[in-house]
Amino acid sequence: MTLSPSASITLGDFRYDSHGTCLSVTLSLLPGVNSFSIDVPSAATVSCEPGDPARLNLNGGEGSTTLLVGTVRGVRRGFSRTRVTAADASADLASLRSAATFIGQAGADVAARLADEAGVSMGDNDLDLPLSAYAADQRRTAAEHVSYLAGLGGALAVIDADNRLALRRRPSGPADLALRYGRELIACDVRDFAVAAPAVPIGNGPAGSADAPDALRPTTTPLPDRATAPGLDARWFAAPVLRTPGVAVAAAAAYQMTRAGAGRRLRARAFLLPKLRPGMVIEIQSLPDSLADGTWLLTRVTHRLRAHDAGTTVLDGESLAASTGLPGLRAAAVAAVGSLL
Repeated sequence: MTLSPSASITLGDFRYDSHGTCLSVTLSLLPGVNSFSIDVPSAATVSCEPGDPARLNLNGGEGSTTLLVGTVRGVRRGFSRTRVTAADASADLASLRSAATFIGQAGADVAARLADEAGVSMGDNDLDLPLSAYAADQRRTAAEHVSYLAGLGGALAVIDADNRLALRRRPSGPADLALRYGRELIACDVRDFAVAAPAVPIGNGPAGSADAPDALRPTTTPLPDRATAPGLDARWFAAPVLRTPGVAVAAAAAYQMTRAGAGRRLRARAFLLPKLRPGMVIEIQSLPDSLADGTWLLTRVTHRLRAHDAGTTVLDGESLAASTGLPGLRAAAVAAVGSLL
């Protein structure tokens, strides 16, 4: 059976099912921006303008999948083609630099408030991050604030296929989908590299709970109070939003486990697989021995479809399997966390 990939793009009042000559889609974890660009022959009618609704459905030959719902962000017209660029709510979050302060609200509530300020709907919200206060200074975009809070709470921030902000616990498996080298996968590149000293978020506060009366009182000692000393074995960075020992230890653990998987990176090229999105876990089978099979967390997915080929998907991810990471890397991360407890 031969698969016949196709795309259906709605731009403003018009839908384009066969006019596109080149389509490129990029989906990322926040603070990255999800977007697509489509080239249409200049002879075709393209009346959309920035701000008009946009929608992309992609069919790899096994059924249509909604990849992106958003708005047109730019239109470029030339003699031979018109290129339209569209993006989803991630672009709205990336364009907002809030100056709000939140008192007595958990991390999940802060993220929801920032999304509301940007005009973005909230989907899944699994972030568990008790906070006493949070100041959204304008040095970061709303997308960066949400991603930062998600990281402290051991979660991932994404814009889902329905154009909603979703905060989901960082997965550890099992895989959402199994791919096989030589079947779906065309090429694969696995990179192992040394990781710098683990980053340790250091808070400041004496309180036992986020809502305690003294939760905002400063102290001279850091949190966690038994964190590995800064130097070759640890790199401290200030996270004053961490005001209680429990949340400081949990945030340190989240950072170390994230670093454990970052020592092995994946880039693979496959036949067009529209169902793949950042935040999913995949299992790759039948790789050559030097690469080794494993499970991977997808951090970026790029789909490309042109008139003269069958379409491809490029995957970027990081290792989720402890046994396939750098020797001793995950053990070192666990030991670093253990020293905080």
